[in-house]
Amino acid sequence: MKPIVIAVLSILVAGCGDAGQEGTLPQDARTTNVSTGLPGQQDIEIALTAIGSVESLHDPTVSAQTPGQVEQVVIREGDAVTEGQLLATLDSTLHAIETAKAEAEVRRYNVLVQNQQSEVKRLQRLDESQSVSRDVLEDEQAQLEILAAQRDVARKQWEHFRYLESKTRIVAPLDGLVTRRLVSTGDYVTPGQALFELVSVDRLRARIAFPERDASRIAVGQTVRLTTPTAPGVNATGVVAAVNPRIKMHNRAQEVIVEFDNPGGWFPGASVDATLVVERRSNALVVPQLAIVERNDLDVVFVIDGERARAVPVETGWRESAWVEIRHGISADDRVVVEGASLLTDGSRVGVEQPGQ
Repeated sequence: MKPIVIAVLSILVAGCGDAGQEGTLPQDARTTNVSTGLPGQQDIEIALTAIGSVESLHDPTVSAQTPGQVEQVVIREGDAVTEGQLLATLDSTLHAIETAKAEAEVRRYNVLVQNQQSEVKRLQRLDESQSVSRDVLEDEQAQLEILAAQRDVARKQWEHFRYLESKTRIVAPLDGLVTRRLVSTGDYVTPGQALFELVSVDRLRARIAFPERDASRIAVGQTVRLTTPTAPGVNATGVVAAVNPRIKMHNRAQEVIVEFDNPGGWFPGASVDATLVVERRSNALVVPQLAIVERNDLDVVFVIDGERARAVPVETGWRESAWVEIRHGISADDRVVVEGASLLTDGSRVGVEQPGQ
């Protein structure tokens, strides 16, 4: 931000009567001691602030897909796991038996189909020499089709039992952390029963509740700065991924979904403070907060005009800390009163001493 130049105004007191004689000075003859400065210019961000909570983009529940007794559990709550890593095993004895029986059935049908194919070929050769009835050939061809279909069914059953046997190995579906372990060694589980809960922490989202008055200023794609007490000093930057079109009745707020990469130390369930930038302005005119005073329900600043301070109504905008943006009313060349502005009225007398005098 360009620096604000400060000048000191002296007290000019016009004497009245003999020296030492007490009296009251007329209003027009008084001078108030104040400081002045030129407005500064800086790039500013117009931002909305709100609070919310952190969630994982992916938090699957790992369930059993086949019945069986838990043979071993190899992870604990809080463990980090990678996709495909073994979590637990079920007793696979019965599944292995069913798989072997199904495989034997497939092999049996393979032999039957091969034998029937040979028989059909033999009858086709005889048919060419008209040494066999056409009905006999057609019956054998139909039988071949039946055996081939039965073999296909046997193959499907074999694949099914192989699949169930493979599911006795419970593995992680993604990289993440184990948040809950719901089974122990020796438990009997059934299909659909929850075994573990996992959460992915590489990519997160935050659900932020912004007041309904800000709804028209929020859009997908806007940048959001995030902080959380679980990771002090480790800030994140995300993007608005979705805006819920419904205003919640209980708090008159609109839910905004922000997605972001985990910078480290962020966890699902944590609270989050969000700053959503809705506008950026370059070279905005700013003055110290002390320069803004209220007169007749209007914001005004006092501009130095010769030996007097002239009250100028202004339109203010962005405010942060001790600075206020001036949208309309004064220019960058106007010297404004800073300290002591609250003591002035329009036309108050001042006498300016330049710095160094």
